[in-house]
Amino acid sequence: VSVFPDYGCSNSTCNLPMKLNRLNDVFFKYLLGDVKRKTLTLSFINSILNRTEDNVFTDLDFLDKELTPIEQDGKVSVLDIRARMNDGTQVNIEVQVCKDPDMARRSLYYWSKMYSGELHEGEPYNKLMQAISINLMDFNAFPEYTSCHHSYHICNDETNDRLLDDLEMHFIELEKIRIGDIRNLKKSEQWIAYFSNQCSDEEREVLAMSEPAIKEAMKSEMYFTQDEKLRRKYEIQEKARRDYISMMENIRIAQEEARIAQEKLRKEQEKARIAQEEIVLGLLREGLPYDMIARITKLSMEKIQEIAETQV
Repeated sequence: VSVFPDYGCSNSTCNLPMKLNRLNDVFFKYLLGDVKRKTLTLSFINSILNRTEDNVFTDLDFLDKELTPIEQDGKVSVLDIRARMNDGTQVNIEVQVCKDPDMARRSLYYWSKMYSGELHEGEPYNKLMQAISINLMDFNAFPEYTSCHHSYHICNDETNDRLLDDLEMHFIELEKIRIGDIRNLKKSEQWIAYFSNQCSDEEREVLAMSEPAIKEAMKSEMYFTQDEKLRRKYEIQEKARRDYISMMENIRIAQEEARIAQEKLRKEQEKARIAQEEIVLGLLREGLPYDMIARITKLSMEKIQEIAETQV
């Protein structure tokens, strides 16, 4: 069954059966990293940041639209969308599909590079502008929280007052979205649901009926699948992702097998140690001197003494 609704396209490729991974680097960049669809990017950013009315960003310029290539070791790259908003604020949107235990440090590192990189030599610090990081994660990184969206700022430990607004970081765990009534989702939740695998195609169609930006995003899906070059790039990225997941699973299995083997060896060594101690203790009870026990067991005099002292 095609995941793409019929928007009146007569081309047969519109109905190609394709289960679209909306977190694929190629598709995500196509959707939110292209100046042709910056209205979608603005909608996404304003929604996630809960900006409304006079507070909304009204325009943006993309600073770096190049994809980070897949490294030779097979590591899946992360799409990095950087944009400067109309008020000078920088926003970085990252997608992470493979679990990273250092996600928080990684995000903070890239935020710091984005924040400090705008200050040129000799310029005063008041030239620094707010930098916002938005991280879409296809895994759970914060097991202590049940909600899917977490935001962070620099605050006073006692009063919770913000030191300044320059740092703002958002982490979105897509697996944790609880959709419920699709018609009652907030704007930020609508975008989270759209990208999450927890949302069905039927539910996305309902979203499209109530949110023009989601409808436009789904139209873009149709055009994306009609472009053979984009689809080829998409498929290469998907293969790299599957290969990486397979490689990591093989590593996990190998590590688990090694752990089991080490545990088995540890138990065997412990069993041998206990048996050895029982032999030494039995010989000691028979009254044999240490030097004779050492010749029989091939243990040092010090080790025999150590075993003997455990019974004192």
